[in-house]
Amino acid sequence: MKLQLPAFRFERFQRVALIFVAALAAVVSADRIGEAADSWQAGVARVVITPDEPMWLSGYGGRSHASEGKVTDLFARAAAIRDAEGETAVFVSLDLIGVPIKMVREVSGIVEERLKIPRRGLMFACSHTHSGPALDHSLSYMLNMQDADWAQVKAYQKVLNAKVVSVIEAAVADLKPARLSTGSGVSRFASNRRDPKGLGPYDHQVPVLRIETPDGSQLRGVVFGYACHNTVTGDYAWSGDYAGFAQLYLEDRHPGCVAMFHTGCGADQNPLPRRKIELAMKYGRMLATSVDEVLGSEMKPVSGRLTTKFKEVDLEFATLPSKERLAEDAQSSSYFVRNRANFLTRQWDELGHLQKEYPYPVQVWKLGGGVTWVALGGEIVIDYQLRLKKELGEDSTWVTGYANDVMAYIPSERVLEEGGYEGDTSMLYYQKPSKWKTGLEEKIVQAVRELAGKPLK
Repeated sequence: MKLQLPAFRFERFQRVALIFVAALAAVVSADRIGEAADSWQAGVARVVITPDEPMWLSGYGGRSHASEGKVTDLFARAAAIRDAEGETAVFVSLDLIGVPIKMVREVSGIVEERLKIPRRGLMFACSHTHSGPALDHSLSYMLNMQDADWAQVKAYQKVLNAKVVSVIEAAVADLKPARLSTGSGVSRFASNRRDPKGLGPYDHQVPVLRIETPDGSQLRGVVFGYACHNTVTGDYAWSGDYAGFAQLYLEDRHPGCVAMFHTGCGADQNPLPRRKIELAMKYGRMLATSVDEVLGSEMKPVSGRLTTKFKEVDLEFATLPSKERLAEDAQSSSYFVRNRANFLTRQWDELGHLQKEYPYPVQVWKLGGGVTWVALGGEIVIDYQLRLKKELGEDSTWVTGYANDVMAYIPSERVLEEGGYEGDTSMLYYQKPSKWKTGLEEKIVQAVRELAGKPLK
């Protein structure tokens, strides 16, 4: 005999079964969320790097004396992240004009020795504020500094290096279970500065990494970027410019949070209008508001493993001057031409020749199965950001410029052919012998694709 359940009993059984399955799914889901949160660790830290006394600022060759006063402090900030397998990466955000390669090498060596974090796991980024201190860096040679000024710069650089090491160590010491998530917003004050001004390419995306406690009750850190020069301010006072204000606004809105900025490929992008501190504050609020909107939205959890890769590719200069030409340039009426001639003459004397190539840093981090984070050196133009996002994934690719070594402008093939400041004449201020040789864009893009695990074209 076949057993027949009364209809009402069967329906009740269905409801009970569905409730049980839903409850079981909720428990499993909660367990998975807990596992995802516990699989990541994160730590954050920051330290003031404002010089203790007046000294030369860097960014504008026309400045003629040391700093006067302070609008905001300058900071070194760091975020350390570690996956379940123990792979560790540290992102360093600096309120500085550039990232001196000598500093990167010294700091990386110390960190690898003390913390066992390899070079590929360290990303050094700067805001490129033009209201920060002169550094022991090729760009500083465009400044009309005397021996005493240079001695002050070198002394400050030693203090800075030690502080950068300390902020990395503090972030690693702060590692604890965390929940990571990513998203992106929009801010619209950047404009392409090449002729015809305002009509060239741009990218207004604001990538955001949220770092919070496993239960989401406390925002501990936020990393965000924007592709635009930090050139709103231009006087003699210390200032983090719009990026500095954005970081401070976010830290004020979220007590206990460390906010870290990185510049995208904004070498040909300017904030417009500019040259007033009120505008720097306005753009900082605009950017911070965009980040806050992302933080308040549904962001994508980071799950999976962390991978970090790094390599250098040799970029060639188009031409090298002769010794006779350097001797002529050393007598030029232009201070900038004389300084570059003297700089290159010293290089010739030390090496016995001029460097015909430059080792260019390319770095790729993968945050689980989601974001591919690309870091490129130099003052790099927006074409790279747009191309790499198109080739690697519009919604899953972040591109940071001004990272790991800011040695010169990095034009695309388009900008190199057009010439102008970003494509040619800026090399004078970075003490480089000539513009770059054609072919650099493909070398850089192919290196990125290789590290990102994409087939080479």
